[in-house]
Amino acid sequence: MEPDPRLAVETHPDVYGPGEDSRLLLRAVEVRPGERVLEVGTGTGYVALHAAKVATVVATDVNPHAVALARRNAIANRLPLAVVRCDQLRGLRGPFDAIAFNPPYLIEEIGGDWAARAWQGGAAGDDLILRFLREAAARLAPGGRIYVIVPAGRARPQAAARERFAVRVAAEMPLFFERLLALELTVPG
Repeated sequence: MEPDPRLAVETHPDVYGPGEDSRLLLRAVEVRPGERVLEVGTGTGYVALHAAKVATVVATDVNPHAVALARRNAIANRLPLAVVRCDQLRGLRGPFDAIAFNPPYLIEEIGGDWAARAWQGGAAGDDLILRFLREAAARLAPGGRIYVIVPAGRARPQAAARERFAVRVAAEMPLFFERLLALELTVPG
């Protein structure tokens, strides 16, 4: 999807705001009219709001500030968006035609305030990505797609993705400290 400059996205100090990685994920995600879409860890709702222009969208976040902010952003943009407070996919049934996730991936134990948690990927930096990859296929509709951001240097999540899915690099972006991949995952037929 292409960014819509008319979309108003309010930010909050306790919520991860749209950054380069969010824009990378947006570029990678393909959403077709009428599809059912899920954005996990929505933050401000940036990707979910773009998808809600053409699809039925559910957005989740564990951060209560993010849930409230994504709802406000949906109302401000007059877009239908269901926002649910939950930990990744917990409590969601699906199926979804497309699932998007820009996970925290810094090597840092999870804890502290909400602003810090937006960056913390666990002791190895890929704990949250690995959990998502284990659970996501069960929520995917036949022929559906998963889009997830993974640092290029992280072998474990890339290997875990290849074990479960057909993997395609949908987009990538070099940053000053690493290269990010936006992977498109599908269940092999």
